[in-house]
Amino acid sequence: MSVLGVDLRASKKKPSSIAILDQQSHLSQLGSFLEDDDLVKLVNEVQPNIVAIGAPLNLPSGFCCLDQSCECHFSVPNRKGRLFELELAKMGISCFYTNKGSIIRDLIYRGILLSNILQESGHKVIEVYPHATKMLLFGDKVPPKNSASSVRYMIGHLTPLVSGMDEHADDLDRNTCDAIINAYTGQLHAQSNTDILGDPEEGILVLPKLPN
Repeated sequence: MSVLGVDLRASKKKPSSIAILDQQSHLSQLGSFLEDDDLVKLVNEVQPNIVAIGAPLNLPSGFCCLDQSCECHFSVPNRKGRLFELELAKMGISCFYTNKGSIIRDLIYRGILLSNILQESGHKVIEVYPHATKMLLFGDKVPPKNSASSVRYMIGHLTPLVSGMDEHADDLDRNTCDAIINAYTGQLHAQSNTDILGDPEEGILVLPKLPN
């Protein structure tokens, strides 16, 4: 059993990080890709049980696109994002809402395209949110991803959960750490140690089991 985690970037000009964990939570591979075809090729070669992508993979119910000029709209009145994004907000976990004013529109489109390609090839793809996983696993003191202390913090908190990180010490940065946390979330899901938020019609989010 293996899980492939992806820290997806909006632009193909910057590398997106990938991490593969085996059944024993060992980091067996850490790498990156630029072109979507490269990720598809890797997934077809590795045949992971789950691909966990840290990016929006679905549009809100009622939307066909995120084009401001299009007349598509939320099927539920007075929404500003997908259901699970609203649920995250109620939990005190910040996120970017998926709507026509989104500043991550390119990332959303890329995530949806990759998810569709991989699922059509028979792969299981789940949407994860690394910030939410960090908050639930490590508490609300997680430093922002772009802060100077982020990498050190993540290595310290991931090392007890994931073995083999020392073998990739030179390649660990904020993006590869998020790829690892995405893969770890996928592994928890494979072990039935996750909960889900949202509506299957507009996408669900996989999270570590919520506190009772």
